Amino acid sequence: MSTELRRLRALTAVSLLSVGVLTACTPPAAEPDDTTSIETDAAAPAEPEEEMVSGPECLIGEWYIAEDQMQGFYSAVSGSNEGLDISVEGGTGLSFSDTTYTYTPDFTILLEVAGSEGVGAITGAISGDYEATETTITTSHEESDIAVTVSVGGISVDGTDLSEGFINSAPINSAPYECGADGPIIQFATGDGNPTVAMQLTPAS
Repeated sequence: MSTELRRLRALTAVSLLSVGVLTACTPPAAEPDDTTSIETDAAAPAEPEEEMVSGPECLIGEWYIAEDQMQGFYSAVSGSNEGLDISVEGGTGLSFSDTTYTYTPDFTILLEVAGSEGVGAITGAISGDYEATETTITTSHEESDIAVTVSVGGISVDGTDLSEGFINSAPINSAPYECGADGPIIQFATGDGNPTVAMQLTPAS
């Protein structure tokens, strides 16, 4: 056997041996994991919506009647009194416990009476007892220390009798109401035979 042939066989044996070693050292391919969990896109359960309070319980709290709501009321009052036009700046507080209420106006009025312009300041409070069904508020035993000072043409006058006393009253007696998402909605009276005005109460800040 020639020297070249022996060398070729030796190299072949070494190559086969190397392949065997590498094969023995290579880890087997990983088998597919049949236990892999599959993520789902199921949405988390929605939180239950807060149930809105209904009936007399929704009245209880500290509330505020904003300027736009007050304007709607006094525009209706003005419309039922010839020669009187009232604009409002400010709002009113109204609070209810389970048996009592307090009405605390904090606004001024700009008015025109028989062609004369004036301005009024309303201070004080009205408080009393109340009872409520599922739909109606009935008040009793009111006490009022509201004062209405009006200046017309530079002359100050007592404004408590203006508009049949509606400026210094809390007209929620026998008032229909409903429980709204933002607070109670009370139908304020604007005078005998006149339509009521819906007033949205919002939580006092």
